[in-house]
Amino acid sequence: MSEVSEKPSPDLSLVGNVYLRFTVIGFMYLSQGLPLGLFGVAFPTHLAEIGFTKSEIAQFLAVIGLPWAFKFLAGPIMDRVAFLIYGHRRPWVVMAQSGLMITFATSAAVAGVGEPNLYLLAGCGFVLNLFASTQDVAVDGLAIGVLKESERSKATALMFGSQRIGNLVGMVGGGYLLGAFGVTGACVAAAITTFLLLLIPVTLKERNVEKRFPWSSQGAIAPEILALKVDRFGPMLIDLLKKLIAPISLFFIVAFFCDSVAGGLLGSYLPAFSVIDLNWDDGAYNAWYGMIGLIAAGTGLALSPVFDFYGQRNCIVVLGVITAVGIVAFLAVPALQQGLGWHVFMLGFWVSQHLYGVLIISSCMELVTPRIAASQFAIYMSIANLSTTIGTTVIAIIGDVWPVEVILMLAAFFVLMAPLFFWLTGLGIRIRPDVATQT
Repeated sequence: MSEVSEKPSPDLSLVGNVYLRFTVIGFMYLSQGLPLGLFGVAFPTHLAEIGFTKSEIAQFLAVIGLPWAFKFLAGPIMDRVAFLIYGHRRPWVVMAQSGLMITFATSAAVAGVGEPNLYLLAGCGFVLNLFASTQDVAVDGLAIGVLKESERSKATALMFGSQRIGNLVGMVGGGYLLGAFGVTGACVAAAITTFLLLLIPVTLKERNVEKRFPWSSQGAIAPEILALKVDRFGPMLIDLLKKLIAPISLFFIVAFFCDSVAGGLLGSYLPAFSVIDLNWDDGAYNAWYGMIGLIAAGTGLALSPVFDFYGQRNCIVVLGVITAVGIVAFLAVPALQQGLGWHVFMLGFWVSQHLYGVLIISSCMELVTPRIAASQFAIYMSIANLSTTIGTTVIAIIGDVWPVEVILMLAAFFVLMAPLFFWLTGLGIRIRPDVATQT
């Protein structure tokens, strides 16, 4: 049950209404998934079908993924530059979402002219992900500020699930529109969708006392937010550095690095592999990958109480071992690679990646300090995204040379290393009966 305001009118702010804060977080993550699905999956499979090689596609993916690796630069700016009368993080969410909408519309006019140009598409994808990653930093900071501790695992599962759904919409819907109407049609549809989603953070306030719009006559800065205001970069950066180089933080970074490299390896390899080597068409891969996303989203939401009860650390170790053993078994028994074997393998791997993300990001919320939450959280996520780009870059170099068996074993190695280093952090170790009894 949501909290009841002491005022006569209901509290329709994010802090005062659990349903509204989950709504904003969910739909903003869905919005982030659109460019990831359209440019990260639909375009690569479309490019593979019209003759581009695995290495060319991996280069395209490496370029458009770069903003996610460097989104940590946005964190300190958000912590230092704030428009507090409109909310602590909401103004940045609105600005980044507006940038997504404008870039989709521009891409429809620019990249939709003539035959697909890999460099032009990569440039548009880069700018899109620049805004998507900035929005991600802002929404993460927003979530840390408005969520209660007992809501974090559920919210993290919702974040990943919503992003998966957005990924599905961008991938399957975008794939269909690419085939039917070309780049222009796909990008126009994405621009309209992001505009509709923009209306949500524009109209909802973080706290009741704040202004909703610049022309609103009444509004004030919430006292609890004013206390978190960062006045100078220097002390903030020193505090941030101390947090990052602490042993617990370093172990966390290595764990996140290992799993993200594994995801980058197979995330960039499997779309082209399925079309070129398995003779799937791009629609078949997009449809199955989209279905996997829905299954993963539902699984993450269903298991979030289990993660809280047993602790994220135990769950990550079990998940990592099962995934690594599963990859090795799949390679060791050729019969498993027949028929629907590859469908089952992709299902298992991507559900595992999704669950790992839910576990490690909910644990990450234990690490961050509210005053510098945007900076600290963004750096951890940027390291993960940079690691994914490293995996993608490796495929750009070896994807056309090394056999699939070697690439899968390389991914299995990184999957197995991730829980080892996470265990050393000591995060997610306590059972939380207060959360378990609420579910």
